Amino acid sequence: MTRRNLKFVTAFALTMLGSSFAAGAEEGGQAALLKALGDAKLSLQQGIAQVAKGTEIPTEAKYEMDGGKLMLSVYTSAKGFDTASEDNSFNEYKGDATTAAWTPKKEVFADFKHIARAAQYHSLLSMTKMTIPAIIQKASAQGTVFSVKEKVRNGKPVFEVMTAQGNAVKTTFYDRVTGEPTAG
Repeated sequence: MTRRNLKFVTAFALTMLGSSFAAGAEEGGQAALLKALGDAKLSLQQGIAQVAKGTEIPTEAKYEMDGGKLMLSVYTSAKGFDTASEDNSFNEYKGDATTAAWTPKKEVFADFKHIARAAQYHSLLSMTKMTIPAIIQKASAQGTVFSVKEKVRNGKPVFEVMTAQGNAVKTTFYDRVTGEPTAG
């Protein structure tokens, strides 16, 4: 085997090993999240209602593990849909979901990556009357909703909703306009 081929094979093997490790870590993290969901003291709906007041519109909501704690994060467009993305600001409210009173810390996004993603979510949601709370309510029949965000999938804007059903996770895509489940 030539030295060049050996380097390629080694790099490929390390990449595959890294991918396997990352997938295993994600599965382990997801198992911890599913286990911790039972400890949540408030729902995604309640977290949204707490922070989305006035012109502030929710654009994403999710539970996640952070430092071994179950956290609830709600993302918002601060000035609502009457203000264009480039003139808006985008926030994340994140706090421990297992305490009696949810006291999230507010972060106003200043980095390009977060602003770009938040602006995309803002733009996608501004084109529909379907809301994050309405999708959560609809998807609740599938199990415990623990993540809702917008995606462009196969060239079509959708809501990606993740639900917990016991120890299993189900991802369902909902049409952004109609709110109905979609096959892609």
